[in-house]
Amino acid sequence: MDVGQPIEMYERVHEEVEHQLGRTIPQGCLVHLVTRIESGFRVTEVWESHEAADRFADEIMRPIISRVTGMTAAELAQNPPASEELHIHRLEIDTAALATSA
Repeated sequence: MDVGQPIEMYERVHEEVEHQLGRTIPQGCLVHLVTRIESGFRVTEVWESHEAADRFADEIMRPIISRVTGMTAAELAQNPPASEELHIHRLEIDTAALATSA
């Protein structure tokens, strides 16, 4: 998902998510990656299921984004960030390397 907002907006939303959940990554999310792009930032995520991603977006993300930005749910629905859903055939993560690089 490409978001045409400053990275500081991402940081504010992420802080709210962490505060609400008590952890940095939601249940069902396998990978969460954020990179800067020319127009703002890109969020790339891998979820256990489409339903888990939708549930998190509906129950947690949209209400938090609404609070942080001051936009209503209707305004958020009218102009969602550009996104692309990929169907992953294989995902391999070297968790041992991740644990030692942190």
